[in-house]
Amino acid sequence: MGRQLRRDLFRMVVSDLVGNHPNLHPDRLDHYAGLVRRSTVEDPGWTAALLRWARHDVGLAYTAHAGAAEFVAARLAAGLHGMSRQVVDSVLAEPNDPTWLLNYWHYKHGRAVPKPVKRGIGDAVRRLYTEQSVIEDDLTFISLRFGDVLNLVHPKPVDERQSALFRSIIDRRYDRHAEECRPSLPPPAAPPPRISGHTLLLADLTAVERYGAEGIVETVLGRCERAEAVRFRRHGVAPERERALLKVVRTRYRRHDRVVVITESQQLDRSLSRSVPRNVPLHVWDLDDRDAEWASVSRYRYRHDGTKAGCQRALGLFEAGEQELWPW
Repeated sequence: MGRQLRRDLFRMVVSDLVGNHPNLHPDRLDHYAGLVRRSTVEDPGWTAALLRWARHDVGLAYTAHAGAAEFVAARLAAGLHGMSRQVVDSVLAEPNDPTWLLNYWHYKHGRAVPKPVKRGIGDAVRRLYTEQSVIEDDLTFISLRFGDVLNLVHPKPVDERQSALFRSIIDRRYDRHAEECRPSLPPPAAPPPRISGHTLLLADLTAVERYGAEGIVETVLGRCERAEAVRFRRHGVAPERERALLKVVRTRYRRHDRVVVITESQQLDRSLSRSVPRNVPLHVWDLDDRDAEWASVSRYRYRHDGTKAGCQRALGLFEAGEQELWPW
């Protein structure tokens, strides 16, 4: 498979850590689906590993579910057999995951659900549907309930106890007196890894103070193996602010391993990009997220909403992807 395709798809997956929900942007979702389908045909093993990692290691549920659905669609369109059932099962980690994957399939591909999707979901519900998950996760306000999933995929129970559970789930689906349940809290996310090498961190104090982001700066510094922190202020109209940033970058950059700029309303334009050698990662964390719904990424150049919880994890992942050091 082409290295460029792998890097492009991996960047897009990682950008979901620092962007808005994918379903809010149909054009971007279509682009992602196209990359997954191409990658599935060219290297299904790598694509399957990426989707499993997205769900289990970084918690990108929608990204993984959409990717698995497109994986199946691509394999079917190409007349290829095998792997699809296993990939669907691999991205279903929580009791409501089968519901969300089916919702995506219906949204993108219609009401007819192919056998690999049904069988993969069937494998998953045998793992995920328990007495406890019915109490905590079979939510009455969700249109597609556990009972609907069972009626659609017809999984074979592992034993008589599970057979009785499946019957009770279906009965519960049609009982309008069932109690409303609250979703359980997700487990806490693992802390992001250390940021290796020597980092030049440029903090625009005007923006940091405006958005109360002092904690972001200190947290990033605490994660760095080595860091040089430069705090500066930008004033005036846009051209003056641009010149101030360029001056700081060009004055303080000394063969650092990366540059991280924490600021606001800053595009990753040609002047800023060229102020750092092209093979050195440049990260712009824009605290004003109005213009950063999605990470704007190209090779070694990244701009996104700097307030997102996944920023620090994404920093290392973006860089690893450029070197094809896949984290699975």
